[in-house]
Amino acid sequence: MNKNFLNLVSLLTLLAVTNSAFATQDYWPTKEWKTKSLQSAGIDQFKFNKLLNFIWDPKAKYKTDVFMIIKDGYIVYEGYGRGHHKNKKHMFWSFSKSLTNILMGIAVKKDIVKLNDPVMKYYPEMNREKAKNVKLEHVLNMSSGLKYFEEHPANIILSDAIYVHYSKPNWKDIALSITKRKMKHRPGEKFNYGTHEPILAMGILKKAMNSTQAYNDFPWTELFDKLNMKSITFEQDKSGTFVGGSGGWGTARDYAKLGLLMLNNGQWENEQILPDNWVQWSTKRIAPSLFNAKKERKERRLNREAYGSYWWLNYKLPMNKHRPYPNAPEDLYQAMGFRGQTLGVIPSMDLIVLRMGSDGRKPKTKVKRDKMYKLLFDSMGKNFNPNNNKRKKGEY
Repeated sequence: MNKNFLNLVSLLTLLAVTNSAFATQDYWPTKEWKTKSLQSAGIDQFKFNKLLNFIWDPKAKYKTDVFMIIKDGYIVYEGYGRGHHKNKKHMFWSFSKSLTNILMGIAVKKDIVKLNDPVMKYYPEMNREKAKNVKLEHVLNMSSGLKYFEEHPANIILSDAIYVHYSKPNWKDIALSITKRKMKHRPGEKFNYGTHEPILAMGILKKAMNSTQAYNDFPWTELFDKLNMKSITFEQDKSGTFVGGSGGWGTARDYAKLGLLMLNNGQWENEQILPDNWVQWSTKRIAPSLFNAKKERKERRLNREAYGSYWWLNYKLPMNKHRPYPNAPEDLYQAMGFRGQTLGVIPSMDLIVLRMGSDGRKPKTKVKRDKMYKLLFDSMGKNFNPNNNKRKKGEY
């Protein structure tokens, strides 16, 4: 791919997304979500039952705990299984990464941190060859260059996702231990999905705030309290850093509010919580390092799909034959996590799809997200051409 084109990626994207449409709320579910019928959302009940049979299939090896559809800001379907209910907390797993994206966006808006801040400004341990050039933007794009295996290719037990959480002395200060890892690539050169980056981001925020109490309160005073997300638990390591890659717990109804916040371009009621361009930057702009990969077969599974900033995107990468979810609109972006956690946000349809589960690790024990979307859109009379991979000029 032409290098001049790649250099223009970020600028062209930010200019192009100014025409993006966002939801218009006629109420805010700060106190309580309101509901509407499937029919009011243009969903055919008979065809929708095919989706429900798939999601709740008692013979399936995947296990659904929560399934929710929100259209135009109203819950039109909400179901629970396996002992779960609307007031029971569910582990977020990597849902926490997308939550971290929002918290870091708030920190940028409040000028606590800047995207071009060198990480060594907060962690002197990074003041070494290659590492000294890592910026917060690289961390938020999963492209710091630090050596890290989220899922080790030889054996899952060897994965760094386990090592940094549970081995001594890493678990005492996970973010600090991450800064001491070897540099495998130059910053921005290689996309490498991992729990280490959002943990480091939350460590940077802690260092930047330089106040234990203010940092501990930050997720609540700046986000959870404003959206009335009363169920949230956000785990911290021994040093007090929020475990931004996997440490969240909460109810489905509370987590769905984050999807609605994103749908409304970071606005909640009369307050602009996120920077004006944060949602676009996070979900309409593919992490630049993903363009450096030439062929899908040379990439690990977690590095094959389009990614923004802690949100998975549905755009086709040059290395792939088609977009990740051909049966869903191209503007779909998702928070996804281990065991089948899925929050799909579709701005063009003012739609949020939330599934929380307890799926297994093997392919046959995981729900097929693309089939889920296909059955949903079949019930809405929508068909998305899997061969329609062309994007508008400037949207890469």
